Amino acid sequence: MKKRLLSLLIVSAMLAATGCAADEHISSDAGAASSSSSSTAVSTTAAPSELTTSASTAATSASAADTSESAPEATTTAATTAAPQELPETTDTTSATTVAATTATQPTVTTTAATTTATTKATTATTTIKTTTTTSAKATTTTTATTSSATTTAAQARPEPEEAESFSMRYEAEAAKLGGGLSISDNGACSGGKMVEKFESDRDVIEFTVDIPANGMYDLTFCSAGIGSYKENNILLDGGGIGVFQSQNGVFTEYVVPSVSMTAGRHSIRITKSWGWMQLDYIQVSTAEGIDDELYEVTAGLANENASPRTVDLYEYIRDSYGKYVISGQVCDDGIYGREFTAIHDVTGEYPAMLGLDMMDYTPSRVALGAGSDAVDRAIEFSKMGGIVTFCWHWNAPTEYMKSGNDENGNPRWWGAFYTRNTNFDIAKVMNGQDTAGKAAIDRDIEEIAKQLNRLEDAGVPVLWRPLHEGSGGWFWWGAKGADAYKKLWVYMYEQLTYKYECNNLIWVYNGQAADWYPGDEYVDIIGEDIYPGERVYSPQTAKFTEASEYSGENKIVALTENGCLFDIEQAVQGNTMWAWFNTWCGEFVVNGSAYSERYTEKDMLKKVYTSEYVITLDELDW
Repeated sequence: MKKRLLSLLIVSAMLAATGCAADEHISSDAGAASSSSSSTAVSTTAAPSELTTSASTAATSASAADTSESAPEATTTAATTAAPQELPETTDTTSATTVAATTATQPTVTTTAATTTATTKATTATTTIKTTTTTSAKATTTTTATTSSATTTAAQARPEPEEAESFSMRYEAEAAKLGGGLSISDNGACSGGKMVEKFESDRDVIEFTVDIPANGMYDLTFCSAGIGSYKENNILLDGGGIGVFQSQNGVFTEYVVPSVSMTAGRHSIRITKSWGWMQLDYIQVSTAEGIDDELYEVTAGLANENASPRTVDLYEYIRDSYGKYVISGQVCDDGIYGREFTAIHDVTGEYPAMLGLDMMDYTPSRVALGAGSDAVDRAIEFSKMGGIVTFCWHWNAPTEYMKSGNDENGNPRWWGAFYTRNTNFDIAKVMNGQDTAGKAAIDRDIEEIAKQLNRLEDAGVPVLWRPLHEGSGGWFWWGAKGADAYKKLWVYMYEQLTYKYECNNLIWVYNGQAADWYPGDEYVDIIGEDIYPGERVYSPQTAKFTEASEYSGENKIVALTENGCLFDIEQAVQGNTMWAWFNTWCGEFVVNGSAYSERYTEKDMLKKVYTSEYVITLDELDW
């Protein structure tokens, strides 16, 4: 049972408060006056998670029209959360086949291990199946989580993952069970001389039945080629989404989803359409090498050498906890008194350690049209209770660059003028000197936000500062003109806030979602990923964690800076996928009205996460 260090303080403060805000705050995740509650399952780094899709499929493409304004814009891992599809009886094929130890018919392919960096694929696959099984049980530790002291060693905080015996098995696509309009075609470049294509329809699904010899962590390899361009499609394990795999255009490559937890016995692996238009050669299941503990050995200090002592303290606390614990976080416009915090506490008896807020309504173009915010006050209040504060900035375009009228949902365009579709702002022209008026406008905006950040610094509040988020997606104006303009804007903002306005309370969190958009280690302290995998998808998203850890040439802290549903902390510990923190988005992802909603994360999972010895809650912070 966890000890409560601050419970009396928190409860006393809440009882003494004048009451929670009765008015409904506009959720900063969408910036829309109205919302819908469509079920979403979204695709990696391609299309906003506002895209409405069926419950059994993911978003269609990067160019699809977005609809539901209640969901956040991030899209980094696709997965369906509906019940497994019934496969139409279109093709009756045999069970999975093994790989012959020969190179005669092997294609020349490249391997991608959760990144886009290709290497040459080995031409021989192991076919021996071990029949021994190993019992998997979560290790019991004697560590008492009175405080999350950074002095606890990794060995003390996390049990060693169970090692399965060496195993590798290949399953040819043409031998799997096919549904919908999938067809088998000859292709001499494929390992069995055949492939399955084309994944045109939402009904197209392929199912592999795999036999796992022992409890443990396994890498899943998908050998495929995109048709017409790069593609991403969904992976389901036993009916639950575990992410996506990538297919390169016109060439068969291997994409590895690392460290998937599987028990001994028979399992179903399904592939369903996200972007579709893909040719599949085979999948392969192999014993995982796992994530090395060296990944969590971060030695770098803060980019800003003049960072305040309190800011350094927070960074060092996160750095020292990294790999041992996960800090709990929640976006909540009304702070600790808001609906999301209250609902979580009602279910778990715990409060999140981190509060997520937005600088959106301090933006001059919004203020001019009547918007206002108390986010800074909420942040100061939470910090006084010992909490950690993180801010993003849905940066509305300057007034003169906003489109007029309403959008397709009837909402005024100015309200969502951070979206590319609602503005004519061209940041590339601003950064290359062609638009001097635009340059003056962003200078004005940065100055106003600097005033709020200085208020926080004066109050002794360090900030995990996450500007220009999800740039590579293109749905925000700061990412609409490509990586070069984005990186120039990042560096410019860093230099303005650090040197001109002396905001020495910032820990800079890069959330551009792609390696080639990374502005450089000298401007970044922490790397963040935003992941909305669907409803009740509890995978720790190891592939994206691994990918993000490779954006920098040195070890950086990696955090889950936005998420829809929570991940299973037990799976994360077993797979050594220890995000520095999670930060669940607000609204429908947590509550329905004022009550907790199980749509995305069931109560049992919420309790499991918040009461885990590996998860830091508000009462356990010690920095």
